Amino acid sequence: MTATLISILAIGAALLLAMVVIGPALFGSPWHPISRKDLKRALDFCEAQAGERLVDLGSGDGRVLIAAAKQYGLLATGIEIDPLKVWLSSFRVRREGVQDRVYIVQADLFDTDYGEADILFVYLTHQAIDKLFPKILEQLKPTAKILCYRFCIRGMTPDKVNADKTLFLYTRNKGARVNQFR
Repeated sequence: MTATLISILAIGAALLLAMVVIGPALFGSPWHPISRKDLKRALDFCEAQAGERLVDLGSGDGRVLIAAAKQYGLLATGIEIDPLKVWLSSFRVRREGVQDRVYIVQADLFDTDYGEADILFVYLTHQAIDKLFPKILEQLKPTAKILCYRFCIRGMTPDKVNADKTLFLYTRNKGARVNQFR
């Protein structure tokens, strides 16, 4: 009986590890969470105002959503395709007591409507941004801000870039088209 239980636990642990390693290949970009320090810098950088709606593309463990709600008074929505990360972030949101201000959607970024976003938080690769942004720019409201971490939107000029060139802020009201070079 004990050997069976140990075997079951070992198989479960191996499957969980496989999902962490193989999951990104199945569900999109590798997961590299933003540090707490960089997260605070990012939300300060975009001058987020209480009551605004932040949408995090590929919300992972929910850390951006939780910080946005707790520290800045934002309403936050996370879009995440990986069911394990959806479960983890939902758990963390409940544990932090912000479930009234944070909503997590298990969805593909390409099948999501971004029309309600005041701030779009983007920590995606250039390849993902290139594919996704023509659609997103059509949907965003004219006053929306796009905050990119580490990867800029190629073909668009940011309104603001931080000193170490890891934060790029764009405002939708410029009417710019993405990927103008194509």
